[in-house]
Amino acid sequence: MSPITSSSSAAALVATSPKSIVIVGGGIIGVCTAYYTAISPHFQAARGDKITLVEATEVASAASGKAGGLLALDWHGQATASISALSYKLHADLAAEHGGEKWGYRTVDTLSVTTDLTERTKRKSPIDWLPEGTVHHSRPLGSQKTTAQVHPQLFTRELFRMFLERPGTGVVYGSAAGVALEGEQAAKKLKVLNRESGEPSEIPFTHLVLSAGPWTGTLSKTLFPPASSSLWSSSSKKLNTNAKPLELAISGSRAHSIVLKTDRKLTAHALFTDMTLQDGDMAEPEVYARPDGTVYICGASDNEPLPKLASQVKPDPFSIKLLHTQASALTPEFSSEKSQTIAEQACFLPISDRGRPLIGPTALPGVFVASGHSCWGITQGPGTGLVMSEILLEGKAKSADVGKLLP
Repeated sequence: MSPITSSSSAAALVATSPKSIVIVGGGIIGVCTAYYTAISPHFQAARGDKITLVEATEVASAASGKAGGLLALDWHGQATASISALSYKLHADLAAEHGGEKWGYRTVDTLSVTTDLTERTKRKSPIDWLPEGTVHHSRPLGSQKTTAQVHPQLFTRELFRMFLERPGTGVVYGSAAGVALEGEQAAKKLKVLNRESGEPSEIPFTHLVLSAGPWTGTLSKTLFPPASSSLWSSSSKKLNTNAKPLELAISGSRAHSIVLKTDRKLTAHALFTDMTLQDGDMAEPEVYARPDGTVYICGASDNEPLPKLASQVKPDPFSIKLLHTQASALTPEFSSEKSQTIAEQACFLPISDRGRPLIGPTALPGVFVASGHSCWGITQGPGTGLVMSEILLEGKAKSADVGKLLP
């Protein structure tokens, strides 16, 4: 094939060449990217376009299945303000179009609450399920116009189901283990080890998206090291030593949470607390009441090493016990006598060394990244997915400004 020498011929290639898009990671970012790419008018299954989602364990098995699900319109810095506003709107649009009650979508009032169990106060409690005499201060952080919530696992899996209903889509369960590089370092195939058997298979691609949450950093080094057995040629079966390395500085930070089922119906509130416990200890759990009658409570993160797979993530028993203590201290409604424990869990948040997500093309042709959203992955998921679909299919982001988020 002769080289492309003009922008018009490049545009023609984009318009006519079938695309084989492979997305690694079945969390909210990968699933949203797959979904919005599949419904784009620029994706044409009839032409031969394909999207394959590669997931090592189960869809929404990591942070996207264990996060709190708070959505915030305007809590974001300059770099992510545009994509967050877009995403907040897309969450509302998806709920209106597809029945958001299926994944617990609703708007909420969000409060900062200061409690002190060592000294009673005469201030009236701002919420009827917080006991009188304990709330010393409260202030609004968001209203039902600016904050909302979803159940992240239900949302991600419903969007995944809708993705698979589209023509030209599919999923492969297995771990990405290598790439085949053919000519001038253009990656052509992804090597995947089957989740059950460990047997390898090859998935051809024109576009590869790395969206593996906190595993994105290690994945980039696995697929694109300077020289490794991961770099192989499907034709010669020999090591391709001309490949450029790719190292994305994204790691994980473990956070704990519990989910309780309460006897009492809770109002639509999310709480950011500053607690002084009876023994004088301080705590700052976040509390999200859900429409299904459960309440999600999460605490501080730690530096536990990231395991190889999401299925290997385990909570620390002491951290879980601490959350139960803090929850029952906040209100008797969360005590073991008045609530049932539904889940005790941990997940790793994807942390970028830049303090913001990485969204867009990498230095390697045909290789893209969408990861590193920290605690804002649920809020920013749909916006990231839509922008990534534009980058993949049209060559640039159109719906949001991601200029400060480029890898």
